[in-house]
Amino acid sequence: MIEFNINNYLSLKLEKGKTNVYVKNKLFKQCKYLLLNLPLIEKEFIEEIESIDDAVNKLDNSLEFQVDNPNGLTPETLFWGHSSNLQTWFENDYNTSLIHSNLAFPLLKELTKAGDKVAKKIFKDEIASRFETGYLHIIQFLLLNNYLDYLNKEEIECLMMQSEFNLTVNIIRKLNELWTEFFKNYWKIINLIEIILIITLKYDNDYFFYFIENLPENMKKKFLKRIIPYLNYKEFKYTIPYGRYFTFFERILDYVYNKYPNIYDFLNLFNGGYMSGGMSMDERYSYGAISFN
Repeated sequence: MIEFNINNYLSLKLEKGKTNVYVKNKLFKQCKYLLLNLPLIEKEFIEEIESIDDAVNKLDNSLEFQVDNPNGLTPETLFWGHSSNLQTWFENDYNTSLIHSNLAFPLLKELTKAGDKVAKKIFKDEIASRFETGYLHIIQFLLLNNYLDYLNKEEIECLMMQSEFNLTVNIIRKLNELWTEFFKNYWKIINLIEIILIITLKYDNDYFFYFIENLPENMKKKFLKRIIPYLNYKEFKYTIPYGRYFTFFERILDYVYNKYPNIYDFLNLFNGGYMSGGMSMDERYSYGAISFN
């Protein structure tokens, strides 16, 4: 067995040909995903990328350490590569931009729980700073894994105010990429809708309406047409009071009626029982494709 100690809280061990990460001598079971060998990357490239999450979309596969497919690298080479990455991460105050978010945030959370003062000091700052970038992959990861729950109400309100512009610009940009082939990209668009709904409903703010008001005029009606058939309280992934959800839904209907009074299809949906699960996803998918003036 080979062991590499980064500090009193974080270490790695090569056990039976596999690299395992330990936090305070306890096996860290989070899947490692991709770990990049930072020393192999040119300094100029590191300065250009926003994060390793951004880099994995740009780098050639030869620069990736893939846990389940090491491309012929020996276990020892992989071990020292992983050790080097996490050592670099520690030396840069656990900057979550330097390793993949799927590893960085769970590991930072465990280090915080274990009593690592550096991790505890920067944990919430890292959540906020990465959210503020507006990078959609990171925002979706943080939302779906409840990382914003580590912030208090005031911190969340401040974060939303600081983030809404970048987030909106990035969602609109992505929608523009996907919209021309709507049916092919349907679930990718749903993922964007989910980000908007989670921020609005779970954290009880008006982001949905801020987003709609900032959509280009030629997209507003189309977007509303698509989003309403998707709404269903029973399928929402987070526990919120039904009254909050119902009030939000009524506000959307009021908005649609006032802005686009000719869209009666949406009002008919309200009486169709789909909020209680009466309409299947396939039916809502088809309904959202109906054309109207």
